[in-house]
Amino acid sequence: MTKFSVISIIVLIIVGVLGFAGFNVYSQFYGVPNNAPSGEYSFDVKQGQTLNDLATKFEQDKVINSKSAFLLLARLNPIDPLQGGTYKIQLDKTTPEELLVLIDKQTTVIAEEKAKNKKPTVKITIREGVTMDQIFALLEEKSVAKTAELVAYGQDPANFDRAVYPFLPEPLTCTYGDLKNCAKYYPEGYLYPNTYEFFLPSTPKEIYTKLLNGFNDSVWSKVKNNLGDKDFTKAIIMASVLEKETGRPKFGVTDKNRDEVNIERQNMSQVFYNRLEKGMKWQSDVTAEYGYGRKLCQQTLKIDNCLFLDSPEAKTKYNTYLNVGYPIAPVTSPQYDNVFAVLNPIENNYIYFVSDATGKKYFSATEREFNQSIEAVKKINRELGV
Repeated sequence: MTKFSVISIIVLIIVGVLGFAGFNVYSQFYGVPNNAPSGEYSFDVKQGQTLNDLATKFEQDKVINSKSAFLLLARLNPIDPLQGGTYKIQLDKTTPEELLVLIDKQTTVIAEEKAKNKKPTVKITIREGVTMDQIFALLEEKSVAKTAELVAYGQDPANFDRAVYPFLPEPLTCTYGDLKNCAKYYPEGYLYPNTYEFFLPSTPKEIYTKLLNGFNDSVWSKVKNNLGDKDFTKAIIMASVLEKETGRPKFGVTDKNRDEVNIERQNMSQVFYNRLEKGMKWQSDVTAEYGYGRKLCQQTLKIDNCLFLDSPEAKTKYNTYLNVGYPIAPVTSPQYDNVFAVLNPIENNYIYFVSDATGKKYFSATEREFNQSIEAVKKINRELGV
């Protein structure tokens, strides 16, 4: 073996030893601790704290090997100043460099959330029985959003994710907004009436998300496991008609009359099922009125600027005086009690009903009984002064 060969071997040995030592040093200070935690790791940051304040905790919790090495990396790879709040990050053999990246991302998220929460808000009550058009008008009046934006958003099914909201219906193939041939809006029926707090202003997505979440919590979560083979889309359409038909316009639905109204709802849902079975039209006034904000002309009371069935505005896919079966889509968002009534009808042989001025219903099994009910309701309304 030559002298040169001996020197080369010695050099290689020295380099190897130094490399091994360097690797051990790096692993000791910059690698992941052998007993490092995994999964979600959370820590609170007080306003004004820095990474120097947190590095001690990271070292104690075995998230990093060395506070000094971590702070050196932070100087070489600076991140945005920390925001006060709770940080939640996912650990999985996370190196100090990766930890800095995760902290930086959480800093951005918390900063954005703080900026968002500084926006002014307003609480708005969306009453039962209102249409999307009425909701839009209210939101614009309160400076939450512009009606035109909400209309455009609500007429495009692509804006709504059925994987997130599985209760939403299969989109129609016609053009939304064309009432003579299609439905007016895609999510009508699924924006739950309640009191909500909105940012000023809010985006259409934020508004629809809040209202759809309301429906999910108040209706879908209660019925989804007990539907069996029932068609939920049709159930919501019928429930929306019940919502409009069985209200109490003069005094409202209260704790005092709620049981009476709910029984009425269950009876009326069976009326609609009975009519479907006999091939009869529903002939529901609220379906003829949908879309234009005008009341249908009545036999039992006088209504100014009322809508006749042969009016051009009445010739829509909703009108159950003109069309057999279900309306093309819901006419409002029903409360849970109306959905329950549709899914749990009271068996009866009624096929007619008429309302007095208070909203109370009178049911009939024959046309003769129906005509008698009409005359009785006329008398009731006269006594009520309408």
